[in-house]
Amino acid sequence: MGEKILQNCGPFALPQLAISVLIMTLLVGYLVALKRGEIGPGRVPWTRTVEPLGSISTALGLLGSVVGFVVAFGGFANGMDVQQLTRGLATAYWTTGVGIFSALLASSGSYILTVIYSRVPAL
Repeated sequence: MGEKILQNCGPFALPQLAISVLIMTLLVGYLVALKRGEIGPGRVPWTRTVEPLGSISTALGLLGSVVGFVVAFGGFANGMDVQQLTRGLATAYWTTGVGIFSALLASSGSYILTVIYSRVPAL
């Protein structure tokens, strides 16, 4: 499955994968820091790191969609090239899906951290 995603996302696969892994790493790191009491009152650092990464992943997904549709509709330039059409559509849809998944991961993770943070007693 992972190989198929990397193949279909084209040049957007590695940046999107890197952003997804970075989001997961940051969320786990902030969760551990909250558990240890290392994040004091008034500090909510994930709003400056995780949430912008979610926006970037969405933008990369949309950019991949545009590129995929350009490739797909380029298949109509000299007749009907079905392989180019399907390759372009696959890139468009996979990059959108991966971008949305990363953005949902960032948004839900940030929300969960905020809920957990609000329940931690003040130091």
